[in-house]
Amino acid sequence: MKKKLIAMLIACLCVVEAASVVVPFSEPVTVEAATKKTSKKKKTPNLNKVYNAVKDAYGKDYIPNSKLSKDEVNARYGLKKEWYSGVVAELPMISVNADELVIVKAKSVDSKKKIKNALKQYQKNLMENMHQYPANQLKVQASKVYVKGNYVCFFVLGSIDSKTEQKSDEKVIAAYKKQNEKAVNAIKKLYK
Repeated sequence: MKKKLIAMLIACLCVVEAASVVVPFSEPVTVEAATKKTSKKKKTPNLNKVYNAVKDAYGKDYIPNSKLSKDEVNARYGLKKEWYSGVVAELPMISVNADELVIVKAKSVDSKKKIKNALKQYQKNLMENMHQYPANQLKVQASKVYVKGNYVCFFVLGSIDSKTEQKSDEKVIAAYKKQNEKAVNAIKKLYK
């Protein structure tokens, strides 16, 4: 009898010990649960939607109104056609204004880096070799290269009031940088 009792105790201990080693399992993922997870992920907005969101953010203060062709985009910014699946680049017809908008949808991670580098180089050249009207020099210094998802953008946008224009250079540049943030925020909203 003692042997049977000891054997049962040993068997119970083995079962308890084995149970403590078992890894807990998670519930199987159903098709419905997988669909919910993927539907929460926001899709990349199309180029027209991004362009219109930026343009609408400025309303009547949006000045660029002359679209560049792909050849003009390559000549001005150094962006090769094979790097992107879509591009919108606009300048004002009147050269008195420094405003510019470039939105590029990159084809790949590698091309996104190339586009960003090309736009950074353009921005640098624009600041260093600017033959801008004196009033536009500070606006160009506030220009922004912005990356979100597959998009790489370049902004020189917005306007500030004449009272702000009379302040120090640093304050004027800060005011123009704040103007460029309108474009950034408009794009961010499309990803929410």
